[in-house]
Amino acid sequence: MANQQRIELLQAEVDVNDQSSFRLLVNGQSIKYITVEPGIYSTEEMCLGPSLVSILPDFPPGDWNEGLISRDADDNQPCFTSIKLTQFPGVQNTWHETRIDYLDLSMEGKLRTGIYKVKCPQYDNVVVVAKFARFPWEIQYIGNETTAYQWISGHDVGPGFLGHVTESGRVIGFLIEYIRDARHAGIQDVKSCREVLGRLHDLGDQMSSIRRAWQSVVGRVLLCALSTIPVTPYPITSGQL
Repeated sequence: MANQQRIELLQAEVDVNDQSSFRLLVNGQSIKYITVEPGIYSTEEMCLGPSLVSILPDFPPGDWNEGLISRDADDNQPCFTSIKLTQFPGVQNTWHETRIDYLDLSMEGKLRTGIYKVKCPQYDNVVVVAKFARFPWEIQYIGNETTAYQWISGHDVGPGFLGHVTESGRVIGFLIEYIRDARHAGIQDVKSCREVLGRLHDLGDQMSSIRRAWQSVVGRVLLCALSTIPVTPYPITSGQL
């Protein structure tokens, strides 16, 4: 069984009626993307790392990073019916000079889906925030947000952008500064929020939604949900502020 190898469940998208997707770390050095056909395992078995690892079939040898698990045509047992070495997409706009390998990140806590507090040697093991695509279909969203950070870089609008997160050479995410003691902005922060939004106006950007996108710390207001900024900027009229 797969537990003969050191396998760690990194992320999962479990669907009882459709294919389930898993991002796994094997022997601490390679990341593999596994798809499981529906009806193979129960939701309970797939949602917890130890139980999932205990029921996975043996991993085939060789150089591969994508596999499909379905039932064997002869004995109806779960097995790898397909493996391949896939060149997964990566973020193309790699404007920052710093690269940080995903395997160099030490996870310090999950903030929300795909967003973690982390430490890494490049930043002297100070806590920062990593946001990355768990699966290939999320790359476009990360790419959009990466570009948004490029637009606002140096304008004190959002958290500082610290570099690109890579996996096997491709860019899958980024690091930003961790804002301690932050809270969602309230009515008392309207003036500061307008000032930050005004700086966005000067840059020619507009957010499709700003609800819950602001964070406030003592003496500072920042925009923290840059994925809501469209990738093609256009001017904001004063009535939209």
